[in-house]
This record gives sequence, structure tokens and C-alpha cells, in this order.
Amino acid sequence: MFALSSLLLTLSFGALPDVSPTTVQVRETVQRSIPFIEEKGLWWIEEKKCVTCHRVGNMVWSLEAAKQSGFEVSERLAEWKQWSIDKSLAENDKGKITGLGNQDGVAQLLLSRWQSDNADEQKENRKKLAGLLLEEQLPDGSWKAGGQLPFQKRPAAETNAVSTMWLTLALLAEGKNETRAPVVANALKYIEASSPGKSVEWYAVRLLLAVQTGDNQLRDQLVKQLRSQQHADGGWGWMVADDSDALGTGLALYALVSAGVERQAPAVKGAQQFLVSTQRDDGSWPVRGTKEKKKASVQETAVYWGTTWAVIGLVKSLPE
Repeated sequence: MFALSSLLLTLSFGALPDVSPTTVQVRETVQRSIPFIEEKGLWWIEEKKCVTCHRVGNMVWSLEAAKQSGFEVSERLAEWKQWSIDKSLAENDKGKITGLGNQDGVAQLLLSRWQSDNADEQKENRKKLAGLLLEEQLPDGSWKAGGQLPFQKRPAAETNAVSTMWLTLALLAEGKNETRAPVVANALKYIEASSPGKSVEWYAVRLLLAVQTGDNQLRDQLVKQLRSQQHADGGWGWMVADDSDALGTGLALYALVSAGVERQAPAVKGAQQFLVSTQRDDGSWPVRGTKEKKKASVQETAVYWGTTWAVIGLVKSLPE
């Protein structure tokens, strides 16, 4: 590990798009995507009735972030959030708490930092959800990725490491707690010993963890690594070796700005330009499948993930 001057955070490492989108253009892009996220998310809730497919958490996170930044979102957002919370805490048909089979999604709900009119209820719900993340940790400090995540087009060990990092990040964000402390400490030992990944998501969430734990040396190294993976079109692929897509770009953009990269930095403006210029008419972005067997073609779930992450990244990168 080595230190990196904070000045480096604002520098460009290569040729990026010469044009930069205006704040108005970025906001128009975000607003155009919201109906798509709401429509497809509501369809999933009503037709699939599923909170364990790693997409409702992204729905809540992206819409909550947009709402808190002044965008128009459906008045039903509070209803959808409560549905996600209740469903996660309820027992499934096998008598097991549903959220235990969807800990990645529970982490997304917590990281969305949702707001409620009832502060006591919100505090209690967050406590219960965080409690689900304390379960099923393996002796080595990791958690096994749930659902269909193990079938992704990256090594299974990396997928488990990424899930472990997301859960740890969510627990840390909830603040210090005697019950959570040993679980987090065990997870951090596992994470520190894990090998660098092949996905941009690995670098993005590892950077978020470095920020959360105050490890400035590692933060600066990861900023440099993530920035070096940016393509000439301003974007990132979900996998480092992939062409740019909204999923990888949204993740990287969110992580870099969270790490203190200036919003006017070439890396940030390049990412914004990629997302503004590649959005489809329906407000979504084309993203190829993250599963090994579906990696060659654009897939509906990957499109949804990419669209929600594009919104999360763009909202994060707006002027404060």
C-alpha cells in the first residue's frame, strides 16, 4: 500500500470525452429514468411478489436517493419501502425469515438510508434488519452470496467476498454496537485477506469500505486503481475487462465521489457524460447479463440493476 496525494484525486489518468454534461442534463437523465425504475419495480413486487431477487433493494435505494435530491418520485415510495421491510422480516413458506435468504438485499435497504415520518418505527425496523445480517456468518468471517449470485461471470470466491463487503459496509453504517462489533471485526479480517477481484464492483465496494473505516492510505490507492480502469468513453464495465455499461459506471461513480473525488474532476464528468449519452428512450440503459450463461446478451435484470445504479451514481455526483 502507498499514500497518494489528495491532489491526485482531481487529476485525469487518460483521454476522456472532451464534452461534459451540464447539471441540467444530468438531472434530466435521472428524472427520465425514474418512471422506468418505478414501473418495472412495481411489476416485480405485484407479479413476482419477491423481495429476495436482489432488485427491490436497488429500487428503494435509487428512488430514495432521487427523492432526497429533489426529484419527482411516486407517492407510493413509502408503501414500497414498507413492503420491502415487512417482506424481509416475515417468515417464508419454510418457516425461515425471508431476509436471511436475501442478506445482500437487506444490506441495500439499509444503505439506502431511507427516511420515515415515524422516527421510532424507523429505528426499530433498521435494528431488526441489521440483526438479520449478524446471522449465518461463516467461521472465516465471510457470508455466502445468496440466490443466483453464485452463478455470475466472476469467480465464486469473489462473489462471496463482494457480498461480505456489502454486508459489512451496511453494519458499519448503522454505527457502533456491542453485538455487531465482533461480527464486523471477523468480517474485516476476511476482507483484508481476500484477493483483488476481476469486477469493478469489487473495487467500488472495497473503496467504500476503506472510506467507512477511515483507511485513507487504502482509499487513495483504490481511487487510483478504479480510475485506471475507466475507459476512454468515460465508463466502466461491471467486469474490469468488459466494455462500459451503466452498472459498472454507476458503481464506480458512486464510490469515487463517496471517496472525495471532486465532482468537477475529469473522471466524474466522463462518467456522467457516458451515462447521459447512452441512456435509452425509455429511461433505461442496456447492460449485458451478469450470469456466466447469459453474459453475451442484454438481460432484463442486468438492465434494471444498471439503471438503478446509474441513478445512484448520478445523484451522488450532483453539486452539493
